[in-house]
Amino acid sequence: MKDLIQFQNVSFSYNQGVEDTEPVAVLHNVSLSVQEGDFVAVLGHNGSGKSTLAKHINAILQPAEGLVYVDGIDTSDGELVFDIRQRVGMVFQNPDNQIVATVVEEDVAFGPENLGVEPGEIRKRVDSALKDVEMYEFREHAPHQLSGGQKQRVAIAGIIAMRPKCIVLDEATAMLDPRGRREVMRTVRALNREHGTTVVFITHFMDEAVQANRVVVVNEGRILLDGVPGQVFSNVALLKSVGLDVPQVTELLYSLGQEGFTFPPDILTVEDCVSQLTRLLPQP
Repeated sequence: MKDLIQFQNVSFSYNQGVEDTEPVAVLHNVSLSVQEGDFVAVLGHNGSGKSTLAKHINAILQPAEGLVYVDGIDTSDGELVFDIRQRVGMVFQNPDNQIVATVVEEDVAFGPENLGVEPGEIRKRVDSALKDVEMYEFREHAPHQLSGGQKQRVAIAGIIAMRPKCIVLDEATAMLDPRGRREVMRTVRALNREHGTTVVFITHFMDEAVQANRVVVVNEGRILLDGVPGQVFSNVALLKSVGLDVPQVTELLYSLGQEGFTFPPDILTVEDCVSQLTRLLPQP
């Protein structure tokens, strides 16, 4: 697998727009790579820099120092921004801010139309994308009649129809109820597993992060942890020290460990937790 996204010693500061005010540093010398087909969850408390990191991936922001490459393209080259955004699509927190049409299928067609895709191909892409997110039966509905989770799936369909190599979801489930969050996660997992779409998922929900094949923890603009979920979430004390929770299963076993019980460090699922706790019961 090749690297689709590369951060090389990236630093970034926001200028507050006030004279004689120092810029606020948000990213500090970040180096990170994401391979084609990866499903990476990025965690961090508010203000940690995780959303700023996400916005660098499709050139919404450019580094103050260092370089970001997407599929070999330097994101700081202003003439190639269109090429980058054909490769990377972004889904944001509020689905209402992303829907531009009054009919679902017209909204999904908006992106391919702007890319100059011919009408017959657009029809195929729209139908295929809506089926991928299980919203085909709603293709003639008005978006405002949909639930939050359904709207977000339509937004994802609009990105899929542009055929990007990577989808970045910047806290795309933050405004949804639990059902909507499950709908979106099911959709994203299917895109990654069945179509090989690279996914970068910015979230603060631990139960979402454990579904990724890799977790990156950002703290104060730096990479704090980077590894498979079991490895990252075994650092319970460290994660708590930077204001992050851990999955409930991990929290339970960690608390029992404080009482002297011993468990493997990478238990993340309820099933594995039950198996471990069953060991403690008296045997018949």
